[in-house]
Amino acid sequence: IYAITEELSLVVAILRDNFTAHCGNAFACLSTRLLGSSLAFQELKGLILKATLTIIAFSYVFDIANQAFSVEEDAVNKPTRPIPSGRLSRGGAYARWLLSWILFPVLVYFAVSLRATSVLVLWEVWVFIFYVWPKVEYWWVRNIFTAVGAILQLTLLDTMLTDTLLTHDAISHEAKTSLKWILFIWLFMTIHIQEFQDMEGDRHAGRKTLPLVLCPKGQFWLRVATAVFIGATPVVSIALFRSCLLSSWTMLSPGLLLLALCHLLSMLTVAVRLVTLPFKEADKATYKYYYILATYLMLHMYANVQRAVC
Repeated sequence: IYAITEELSLVVAILRDNFTAHCGNAFACLSTRLLGSSLAFQELKGLILKATLTIIAFSYVFDIANQAFSVEEDAVNKPTRPIPSGRLSRGGAYARWLLSWILFPVLVYFAVSLRATSVLVLWEVWVFIFYVWPKVEYWWVRNIFTAVGAILQLTLLDTMLTDTLLTHDAISHEAKTSLKWILFIWLFMTIHIQEFQDMEGDRHAGRKTLPLVLCPKGQFWLRVATAVFIGATPVVSIALFRSCLLSSWTMLSPGLLLLALCHLLSMLTVAVRLVTLPFKEADKATYKYYYILATYLMLHMYANVQRAVC
């Protein structure tokens, strides 16, 4: 029993740092997909179990590879992680990496479907290229890695929903595709804000992230340009949503108006924090909490407008 509880504690420690990113994105995507659906309790119970498995599988296969092959960076940026803190040896991390990359696809195959397993294996291949070999390090591909990873997670969850609830109230194929494109473009244009908090460790590990290829003045203007894009996003999206609905503001539902306001305020908060709080701890909070929340509200805003239009 002690060995089991110790291993579970280690799993929690491995997943902790990226919890808001992986689980927040998964929760946002799942909730937008199931918005307005009518599921029986038995369907919902089975769905929660399978969703939990797929989310943990997706998160763990990334986090264990990331931490096993990024020890030098973690020693500076995240010394409390299992390997730098001494809770887990490199050999133990490599063993868990290999074992999890074999077992999780098998579990997903039996619990969900072959299609879901295929998506998970594709994610493992994507992680392998960037974190194991050949470890592509160009700054621009890091944004692509995260953007494609989010699309793979969304595809995995969609596959799980389709194969688990054959009659669930899914949104249209066109809406699913456009949501993926919105998420891809948003992450590709903004996800580098996570790099600001890790500059010291990335420099120590020799990584070429976007902030590190710029001088300090360039880093400031990168913050400004990213903040302008983030701040402009809700203004443009709300204007487009309003034109799509073809109605005056007074005709919109109070819930949709409130969601639009939250969408606007969350984006502006991220933009302001990015420029006015340029230090490590603030950057960490900006990314892990404010940015994830802003992304969640953006996806929900889009899903609600799609349903209102349909």
